[in-house]
Amino acid sequence: MTSARRTAWNFALDRALERARALARPLVVLEALRCDYPWASDRFHRFVLDGMRDNQAEFARACVRYHPYVEPRRGAGCGLLRALAQEACLVVADDSPATFFPRMLAAAAKQVPVHLEAVDGSGLLPLSASERAWPTAYAFRRRLQRTLPDHLDTLPQPAPLHRRRSARLASLPR
Repeated sequence: MTSARRTAWNFALDRALERARALARPLVVLEALRCDYPWASDRFHRFVLDGMRDNQAEFARACVRYHPYVEPRRGAGCGLLRALAQEACLVVADDSPATFFPRMLAAAAKQVPVHLEAVDGSGLLPLSASERAWPTAYAFRRRLQRTLPDHLDTLPQPAPLHRRRSARLASLPR
């Protein structure tokens, strides 16, 4: 969980739950917070930490293995995703065009020994549905009016953890 840091209305979590059920494998959710990026601030970190506490409670109720990780010093989390993915069948991640996320996702895909699937949950219209940047709001609205109806039948689940039934994982891999 990197950009959609929530247990509801989350396309990537929906996909991860779907694949875990289909593969009859347990789900492990990693939500990490780096300590050194250009926009790091106490205010933003407080927001993320409060969300992690809420997420921990939701995942515990659903018997999903949740690993909230707060980097204590720069670089301390290096290799964490790779270690968690060693016994994985698949890694599902948020796909977001914002700030450093594209570089982080590209680096993650090179580190994990399995397929990494990036799920666009940035809005109702996937960013990949627009093949270019639009010069004006008018031009974009015209495109949106033509393409958005095809995407409106695909919405994230309001409470995907409430119907969670799949394998359990006693502990995280070491």
